[in-house]
Amino acid sequence: MARLFSKLKAIDFFKKIPSDLTEATLTGAWLSVLAAVIMVFLFAAELMSFLSTTTSTQLVVDRSPQNELLKLNFNISFPALSCEFATVDVSDSLGTRRMNLTKTVRKMPIDIEMMRVGSAVEDTSHKPGPKYDEEGRFDDDQDIDITTPLSHVNFEATLARYPIVIINFYAPWCHWCQRLEPTWEAATKEVHDKYPEWDGRIRFAKVDCTQEMDLCRDHFIQGFPSIRVFRKGHDDIMIGETHQHESYLGDRTKESLVAFADSLVPSAGQPHRKHAALAAAPKTSGCNLAGFVMVKKVPGTLSFVARSEGHSFDHAWMNMTHLVHSFHVGTRPSPRKYQQLRRLHPAGLTADWADKLRDQFFLSEHAQSTHEHYLQVVLTTIEPRRSRHAGSYDAYEYTAHSHTYQSDAIPSARITYDLSPIQILVQETARPWYQFLTTSCAIIGGVFTVAGILDALLYQSMKVVKKMNLGKQG
Repeated sequence: MARLFSKLKAIDFFKKIPSDLTEATLTGAWLSVLAAVIMVFLFAAELMSFLSTTTSTQLVVDRSPQNELLKLNFNISFPALSCEFATVDVSDSLGTRRMNLTKTVRKMPIDIEMMRVGSAVEDTSHKPGPKYDEEGRFDDDQDIDITTPLSHVNFEATLARYPIVIINFYAPWCHWCQRLEPTWEAATKEVHDKYPEWDGRIRFAKVDCTQEMDLCRDHFIQGFPSIRVFRKGHDDIMIGETHQHESYLGDRTKESLVAFADSLVPSAGQPHRKHAALAAAPKTSGCNLAGFVMVKKVPGTLSFVARSEGHSFDHAWMNMTHLVHSFHVGTRPSPRKYQQLRRLHPAGLTADWADKLRDQFFLSEHAQSTHEHYLQVVLTTIEPRRSRHAGSYDAYEYTAHSHTYQSDAIPSARITYDLSPIQILVQETARPWYQFLTTSCAIIGGVFTVAGILDALLYQSMKVVKKMNLGKQG
């Protein structure tokens, strides 16, 4: 066993020199102190580097799951678009087209100053259009034309004279108005025969909006024909301090109109009695549309436009001026994820990093103006070191280019979006432990070796100098 240990000593890398054969010098002491300080400093720096993380940024093809949907969030105010007809449509390059979205969209009436007025407007999608009488049904009654259109001169006097006045706001060029005209005259004659002037409880009337533009605009008429119910005195529906008149949205056949009139007559003179078949008529000029839509991750368009089955619109009357309060893509980050994103984002975060359209106002300076905003959307995925999969976050950013143009189509506000196929992947990584050990050993060994070389050079130099001095003295 002793011989084995004796042979094992032969492979000792660290052979010892007897202490009586070594010599300590003051220069070596100073170098040892300096080397120790350098070792401690470099080791501490390496330890901090090991405990910290580094980020790597890569451009990769979008790794989103197949058929994943994208969330578009918006809050936009239109001071001259009534909630009665304001709709949100979505279309994309795959041919998908969804009209009048309502489940995830809230409509809030606003005034011309874009201040909210009243409560949110309830809306239902895919409302069936009103029914009309067959064309030509009243061709034999060509002599029926008993209703002379009201004007701004006698409008208020007519409303004050009768407890209930049902008014048809129309435009002669409107296709639906032309369909309604013979039916309206026939229904007017029957109702006035049934409830003559001496009865005085109800009257039918009409207003030509091409002749009485200001009168129609004062009552926020944007689609034709619009049938409104006006109540006199106590029959007004009071909401707050305003008189709330009502809009008829039922079928436009003679039988339906006469039946509707019959159902209204008993309420004449009864205060605050609201008819179940009537919807509140708009008393403000504008609408705030807020909510979100889920879309496929392909190029598409989000459209805000006036739309209604059974109504026509005068394009020259439509004003699509709007204020974008916010428009962002995807889900807003939580405070913790926002801090991660702010720390790891390759270029840092600007104030409008996720919402380039925020608080921007777009004015329609000319008639029949359509506003279009073109967005190019880029996905940045942040993967922190801890909980890489559970804690990862997808941040969507976009560039926005807006312009306004005039066309013969109905004016609208359009947000066209296009998604980049390239995804920015930001990964936070930590250094492996073996790299830390390797670097630490390199620091200690390297500093010790360099210090030893310097010490040997200084020691030998000093010996040479001493020899030279002794030779001169001899």
